[in-house]
Amino acid sequence: MIKVDKKRVLQAIRRDNPLMKAEVMEKVADTILEHTDPRLEQNVIEWCDGAVITDIWIGKYCINAIMSIRGDNDFIGALEAMNLYLQDEDAGIRRIWRARS
Repeated sequence: MIKVDKKRVLQAIRRDNPLMKAEVMEKVADTILEHTDPRLEQNVIEWCDGAVITDIWIGKYCINAIMSIRGDNDFIGALEAMNLYLQDEDAGIRRIWRARS
């Protein structure tokens, strides 16, 4: 669990996903706040602020590395993969390297 204002997270989600429905945004924000590893709180704050994301390497990965591997700027997807990696390394690696759709 991280301590970031939900309104800030919702604004960032809306900024990056303007077509997402409000109820889905709420669920995504709740998931980010409740399930993000505290070591990644700084990255969430930077994302909310639209700032450059700091490389916080944990093992072989960080949010920026995951986005680079995937060839996109999907912060939420990279955050989900990084959180999974921190809970279950093998499952996280599979999620990080999954084929892009």
